[in-house]
Amino acid sequence: MAIPITNIPVLTGEVAERFITQCDYNARNLAGSHWSQKDEERFLAYEERQRQKRKERLSRTV
Repeated sequence: MAIPITNIPVLTGEVAERFITQCDYNARNLAGSHWSQKDEERFLAYEERQRQKRKERLSRTV
């Protein structure tokens, strides 16, 4: 099934300037969380444990 090609709107002039200003504000003031090496390592360790558990469960059912 084909997907029709549609025009993509391009912001120009004052609208584009307001959009960029709002994006900059959001990036500075509304950022949800900050990257943390410690948090990332904890998450990756958790992910690895879950992967091992899943592997163990699958090997028991086979």
